[in-house]
Amino acid sequence: MSRMSTLCLLIALLCLVGCSAKEAPVTETPPPPPEAAAPPPSTEVTDDELSYRNEPLLDDSGTPAAVFDSPDPGDAQMENRAFENSPPVIPHNTDDLLPITADENSCIECHLPEEAADVGATPVPASHLYDIRRDKQLDSLNPANYSCTQCHAAQASTGELVENTFEPYYRAKEQKEKSNLLDTLNEGVE
Repeated sequence: MSRMSTLCLLIALLCLVGCSAKEAPVTETPPPPPEAAAPPPSTEVTDDELSYRNEPLLDDSGTPAAVFDSPDPGDAQMENRAFENSPPVIPHNTDDLLPITADENSCIECHLPEEAADVGATPVPASHLYDIRRDKQLDSLNPANYSCTQCHAAQASTGELVENTFEPYYRAKEQKEKSNLLDTLNEGVE
């Protein structure tokens, strides 16, 4: 073998040995983890802060009494709506009418249109006899409107718990007493 061949073979052998050798493990110490930042100040809201009464939320000892001195059904005077198309308050006593259950709803005994005229009650508006989702007139009360007290509350004699400067706006005088929700439902949409 010539010297040149031997040298080339030696270089090739060194390359093979060098490429196949494992790297030595790194014994460097990893840097310490960054110092934890100080936790932000507590943003937890206590029960006392959730109440306008500034007392624990579940303690109702400081709650002003709601005086329901409403007249009996049939003797009540209708109250104006709080704003256009808002659910009107119940202006009469509901002591013997609640709770509303799946089997019993004393409200509809007087307020369905076919009954209201006979007893002098305010009939439910057309929107309660209409399925808005399916755009369909119904023969009876829409089941979505069955639980009356979900939207309508008995009128209570209470003072304001917080200052209120709200002024209602009605586009027409009759909207203080009557709903036109079905007429205005898609207003501005089309």
